[in-house]
Amino acid sequence: MNQTFSGVLNIILVIAVAILYFLHFSNPSSAELAVVNDSTAVEKPIVKAPTDIKASKIVFVNLDVLSEGYDFLKDVSASAQAEQNSLQTQYQSKGEKLQQDYMAFEQKAQGGLLSDNQIQGEQEKFAKRKEELDQLQMKSEALGEKIQARTEEARKNLSDYIIEYNKVGNYNYVLTYSEGPLSPVLLADPSLDITADILDGINSQYRAKKKK
Repeated sequence: MNQTFSGVLNIILVIAVAILYFLHFSNPSSAELAVVNDSTAVEKPIVKAPTDIKASKIVFVNLDVLSEGYDFLKDVSASAQAEQNSLQTQYQSKGEKLQQDYMAFEQKAQGGLLSDNQIQGEQEKFAKRKEELDQLQMKSEALGEKIQARTEEARKNLSDYIIEYNKVGNYNYVLTYSEGPLSPVLLADPSLDITADILDGINSQYRAKKKK
């Protein structure tokens, strides 16, 4: 009797353990539900396939060579240098003469060698000469603005020519290259250099324009 009862009890215990095991693994725990329901859980991003891009045709223009060889820029530089030298020479010469004359005037005035009318007349002359110096200074500043405008004109000429040039070349990119430390291009294949073509073209245009 006892053995039969014991056997039945063991069978019941086995069944109970099996039921608990099934319930545990078939139903998520509260902790697992929290992870599933957590809105902050990281979702795997959807990555689209890359766009198929054809190989690009890229060439470059050497700005150092262009700046040295573009006749328009050379003429602008030579003209600006000559004008700047002229203004500087005039300013220095007139400034030194004004200073010398004013010192001589002060000595005469302090020595009582000039009348009040003479002093007033000389002061008006000095004021006029000072205005002339100020005008020379203004011309020098205006020259800087003029050079900037001509440089912008050279840039536009280059851009316009490359646009026309590329109607035949059909390049995707025309980059600029320089030996300077700030150049965005660190290495350039010489076979992609079109500087000679561009320089020859824009110089031909400029020379034809000068003849007109």
